Amino acid sequence: MADKVSGAIAVKIVDGITNEYASLGGGGSGSSNSTAPLPATTDRSGSATTTSGGLSVPANATRQALLGQNVSSVNIGFNEQGGTAAIGAAGTYTVPPGGSFSISTNKAVNFIAATGTAAVTMTEY
Repeated sequence: MADKVSGAIAVKIVDGITNEYASLGGGGSGSSNSTAPLPATTDRSGSATTTSGGLSVPANATRQALLGQNVSSVNIGFNEQGGTAAIGAAGTYTVPPGGSFSISTNKAVNFIAATGTAAVTMTEY
């Protein structure tokens, strides 16, 4: 497991085939005894394409996290800093088919598909 801390951004990618876990960024134990109500959620699902700007989740100052899964048969990539996503480029995280992710940022998040069009299921809270 590799750790990389980058400000207030945490990224977690889970490979849906092998269930291996890779964590990039800060984070906590993941457990909580809080009885606070669950936050309101927004469906941010959509389709990523091979061109930049195909799927973008806008910046949101109140966002706690963006949870999602690549439900397509091709790799997707995302840039959680608001920059352009490009498969294989620095600043772009790649999520394999069936893989899931958790992004803790309030910046815009841009997605791209390795080929064709890729369905991405996401919930923002």
